[in-house]
Amino acid sequence: MKTIPALAFRRRFGKVIDDVVRSGQPVTVTRSNQPLVVIVPAGQYGQQPSSSVRENRLRRAVERLDEWKARHAARLKDIDAVAVVREGRQGR
Repeated sequence: MKTIPALAFRRRFGKVIDDVVRSGQPVTVTRSNQPLVVIVPAGQYGQQPSSSVRENRLRRAVERLDEWKARHAARLKDIDAVAVVREGRQGR
């Protein structure tokens, strides 16, 4: 995602909008290195692609954890997870 300072955005408003529409890539407008707004093409507005990407990554992570748990079930059956966490907290 491109980033542009607010002053530069003001100067090049039309060009930035044309670039967003043509490339389909969002642009973040910043002031004092803090993000203010994100300019996205109208077709992407409301779709929230980042949340669906995050959801897919989380789903895949859970699947991988389940696969790992299945592979190591025999070694894990005698371990009390709550006790392990408590021991770790006491060691801080």
